[in-house]
Parts: sequence; structure tokens; C-alpha cells
Amino acid sequence: MQLKSIIPIVFSLLISSSLAAQVKDHAVYTEGKLSTFQKRKLRQELSRQDGLYMGVQAGLRRHLTSNGNNIYLPISGEMDGIIQAIYGHRLGKVSLETGLGFSWHNSEILHQLGALERYILTKANLNSLFLPLGVRYDIPVNSKNNIRIGAHTSGNLILHTTNRPSKNGPFPYYGTSQTEGIAVDFQINEPHFKSFYKLGIHSELHLFKSSLVSLQASHVFSAPTSLRKITYSWTDETQSGSFSNSIRKEGWLVEVAYKLPLTILNLED
Repeated sequence: MQLKSIIPIVFSLLISSSLAAQVKDHAVYTEGKLSTFQKRKLRQELSRQDGLYMGVQAGLRRHLTSNGNNIYLPISGEMDGIIQAIYGHRLGKVSLETGLGFSWHNSEILHQLGALERYILTKANLNSLFLPLGVRYDIPVNSKNNIRIGAHTSGNLILHTTNRPSKNGPFPYYGTSQTEGIAVDFQINEPHFKSFYKLGIHSELHLFKSSLVSLQASHVFSAPTSLRKITYSWTDETQSGSFSNSIRKEGWLVEVAYKLPLTILNLED
């Protein structure tokens, strides 16, 4: 049986078991005539139980695609963003997650043209839509079970990329007075299968009545290493040369996530 057919079956079984538990808790909540304090306590308890959840997470990735300091922050390297919708299921200390995300990667790399005192500013951009498949493991650090710490990993399949250069435009470099009189050509090599992976640690705590907030730090690396390689060839009246830009997802990523357990949605105030 193929992986694509197994994943929907697994999530269908998880949803069925979660709905059965929600029906039981809903009866207690609505028929038991609980006080406001008791209802709040029940919502908090339900949010800590096994079951489905949805949410959104976003963050910034620091990488060293180009040399020099960041123009916005007092750090070396560059910062690019990532955002994704989350759909997951907690099973004790383990959580399985999927969803849909978008990642930015925008860089500018300066290359000297041979022995000439002239330079060309190239673009190393690769924004992507991706499908995450992740596993999280965490444990409570207090008796209330409202703070958890753990580790996580995910494989992220890149479904679509943008900013792909072409001969008819957009060009992967800036035409300036530095490139006047110089003929520039380029070739693009981009694999059909592209992915990147995250491995890191996280903490999770309760917010308000039943929401969850996570803070996580991950190391990112892509597979294959080069997601897009652009090779440039240039020539003028006296010289010629070539160079290349290899674009990859790498670096350190810090994210904040907001999660809403679906076990509480059938409860009425």
C-alpha cells in the first residue's frame, strides 16, 4: 500500500476516536449544570487530553547565503520568513502533524567579473509552497501539565516554487551600468523532487482557557542540498568567465505557534 493511501486512513481513524470522546464530554458539560469555574476547569482538562488540534505557526530563518551583515537587524547573514497552517493529533507524549506552508528565500549575491573592476548583482530567490509531515515528542514539566518541553522533526515536501528565472524574464540579475557592454547568459538546474527538513526543540504552554502556544527552535537543511542552481556565463571584448549560485534551505529557524484543541469545540458555555 502506498504512503499516499495510508496517511488518509490513519487520520480517519484518529478523527473517529476523537469524535467519540467529544460526544461523551459534551454530555457532561451541558447536562451536568456545571458552574463557570467547573466549566473552565473542564475546558482546560480537555485541552490537555489526546485529540485533534488546528493552528498556525510562523517564524524567521537565519542563513548565510550571502556575505555581510543584515540590513535590518544587527546580525550577520540574512533573515527570511516561514508560515504554515497546522493540523495535528496528540497521542500521549507524541503528536503527528501535517498542514500547508509557505517559505520565503530572497538573497542578492555580488560577483566580480574576472579581473575587471566591475561587478554583477545576482538574485538567489526561491519562495516555495510546501507540505509538512512532522512528529513531536514532549513531556510535562509540572503537576498541572500546562507546560511541556520536547523535541520535534519534520519533512517538508516542496510542492511549488516561485521566482524561477527565464530567458524572457524575470532575469536572475540586475542590469546596471556595471554590466553595460557585457553579454550575460545563464542556465538553470532545478531537481523535480525538492524538500527540506527541520530538527529541533520546543516548549508549549497553555494560554487563556484552552489554547496552546509553542516556541520552537530548529535547524533547517534541504534535500537535495541544492534546490536550484543558476550558472552564469559572461563575456566582453577581452575576457570571459563563469560562476554559479546554488540556492538551498539551511540555517536556524525560530517559530511561534498558536494551537486550538478541537476537543473543546463541541462544548457550549
